[in-house]
Amino acid sequence: MGNGIFGCCDAIAANRANEVSLFATKSKSNSRTSYQRPSNLFSSIIPNIDVDMSNIESRRIQLLTLTNAKSLQLKILNSGNLMKGSVLLFKATGLIGSLRNANDGFTFFGCKKKLKSKLVNDFVIPLKDREMEDHHRGRHFVIFYNIDKDSYWIRDLAKGFGVFVRLDYALVLKDNMLINVGESFVVINLLKENTENSIRLLLKVFSGNISGEVKSFSEADSMIRIGRHMNCNLKIEDPLLSKIQCTIYYNPISGWTLGDGDIDSQRTSTNGTWLYLNEDFEIYNGMIFKSHQTLFEAILI
Repeated sequence: MGNGIFGCCDAIAANRANEVSLFATKSKSNSRTSYQRPSNLFSSIIPNIDVDMSNIESRRIQLLTLTNAKSLQLKILNSGNLMKGSVLLFKATGLIGSLRNANDGFTFFGCKKKLKSKLVNDFVIPLKDREMEDHHRGRHFVIFYNIDKDSYWIRDLAKGFGVFVRLDYALVLKDNMLINVGESFVVINLLKENTENSIRLLLKVFSGNISGEVKSFSEADSMIRIGRHMNCNLKIEDPLLSKIQCTIYYNPISGWTLGDGDIDSQRTSTNGTWLYLNEDFEIYNGMIFKSHQTLFEAILI
């Protein structure tokens, strides 16, 4: 374990990503901002919390016979309790050196390894606050291998602090998506207009200094900017945000679309715009995601 790799004794060469701090910048009081989970928000927008574990024996047999399946590395870029630079190695059967050692292709993450004396998690991300750790027992998120597509997928399970991917591409929005910017969470709602065949955009803010605010936009609104600049359509006073944190615009072909930073100037935000993974999401090479105080980079090999 001296080389910083979980479940593997061989050194793994990984491309170094740009350093990204999960804690972002410091506030004016010079203290790091804690990451807060919006109460009941995750479970209210997630379509299906349960993981389908049916036909697990036949799945396990299939996984054990695979010879050319892709592997996945997760590099820890930053963490409150895990060693920075450490790497988790995944095969099709799951995390190498997992606690469950089930070889079923599912890897469950949480802050405790057991729930009511039953071993439920494969990897533990401990919390410094023991009271909070006891409150958030169970499975927080899962990474699993898709046999048909030879790919790895991730989804939050609405039991912890949420799993969020950093946007590095233009995202076509869907109803009930949730984004995280700084200390604020914004729920996306897409509403069909009665009079026309058009979609109205509704932004609902949770947490932060304008928690509870709701903004409505039509397809005629060209560029909808979110950030701390006075001219932003959704202005949020938060030192963690860029002046223009992210931009939403309407594309007549694909629909409402979200991009990180200022699209006009092609400048990305300092601390990122993050999408909550309330549905199965395919892991891609170079993808950066976070869960509470831990920041990961995914590398496919």
